[in-house]
Amino acid sequence: MLTISGIVDEHYGGVVDRASAANRPLGLAEQVCLTLIVQGVSHGWALGTLLASEAELGRIWSLSRPLTYRAVDSLVERALVQRDDPQGAPRRERATLRATPAGRDVTTQWLSTPAAHLRDLRTELLLKVVLRQRAGLEIASLLDAQIDLLDDTITALTTPGPHDDVVALWRQENARAARRFLRQARNQLDSPGGQATRPDVRLSARNQLHVTIDSIGHGDVMSSVRAVLPD
Repeated sequence: MLTISGIVDEHYGGVVDRASAANRPLGLAEQVCLTLIVQGVSHGWALGTLLASEAELGRIWSLSRPLTYRAVDSLVERALVQRDDPQGAPRRERATLRATPAGRDVTTQWLSTPAAHLRDLRTELLLKVVLRQRAGLEIASLLDAQIDLLDDTITALTTPGPHDDVVALWRQENARAARRFLRQARNQLDSPGGQATRPDVRLSARNQLHVTIDSIGHGDVMSSVRAVLPD
């Protein structure tokens, strides 16, 4: 038996769900598909090809064709993409896709925003770098913003604590690797031929390097000091 509340849920529940979906932030699949459409990829099949595991973008992050079409459907529902279905060809992969002005604005903002978390460098930041390169956009400003955003976080993670364990060690090394990557990627832009360079460091008493003393050993003839150099 269908109650009054059931009728209300049946008639309005779908509307509420759609409204909620329209207000939620775009997921990574939707952002990447929207950016590619803004850059001129006009068919769902072409999107799926670019996001296949063996493709340029797929090396970073891949998306199956069903999920690609689902992302496009969401973009159309949000009025960020227009889909023109040719007559007599109902298949989605044959429809022509065009970004709306709102979709272009969303893409411009997303491509200029650094990844919010350290864990997102592997996917989100790399995708933004490659997508900016595809569009002929500079990437120095994005890398600078990313370095500024995560600098305090990386410093905190790489500072040894009194009770470090294997989990803390993993987080420290992961943060150090992220910092080295960001610095080398930024350095590569300023280097002749686009090759990253590392400055030579001549060790001497005058360097005044700030190091962490790890251990001190005493021998019969001389003592030894084990120190941890900064990144």
